[in-house]
Amino acid sequence: MSEPARWHPASVVLHWLTLLLVLFQFWISGPMRDESRDLIARFELYQRHKSVGLTIALFVVLRLALRLAVPQPESFEKNRWLRAAAGTVHAGLYLCLLALPVTGLLMAAAAPIQIPTLYFGLFPVPHPIGPNPAIYKQMLWLHDQLGNILIALGTAHVAAVAVHMLLWRDGLLGRMWFGRVDGRNV
Repeated sequence: MSEPARWHPASVVLHWLTLLLVLFQFWISGPMRDESRDLIARFELYQRHKSVGLTIALFVVLRLALRLAVPQPESFEKNRWLRAAAGTVHAGLYLCLLALPVTGLLMAAAAPIQIPTLYFGLFPVPHPIGPNPAIYKQMLWLHDQLGNILIALGTAHVAAVAVHMLLWRDGLLGRMWFGRVDGRNV
């Protein structure tokens, strides 16, 4: 069986939803840290941030499961160095998108002041550990660093897409969108 010309529609939807949620996370992180806001407003922002982070992790797990379950397009890059670079960036993105929610949950769990994690206000998410100031500080630092790495990898990813679209004009973006790829419906 030959490889499909484009990603599975569920992968496409999850890709773009994940991007929107990640952008939301960076947007909300500023107001979350604004100590001039009242405690209720900050609590709600933190709960939303944690809930969206857990949703991102779920979407990433679903995307990885789809990669195993359905045929995926052949690597677009023919040059082995570009293929390796693309693979490294994608692996780093997946790793960050999984590690950020894990470090965030561990940070919330290890925080000296125990505040429950409420998934969109629907149900509490169990904290896997109890208060631990050392782990809290480590997870806070790691969460921030992973956020910075995600920004760098995301920038490299967008730059590579821009090169494909604007310089090479090779139709790469069509594989992660709906409709036509290389002039044909798929």
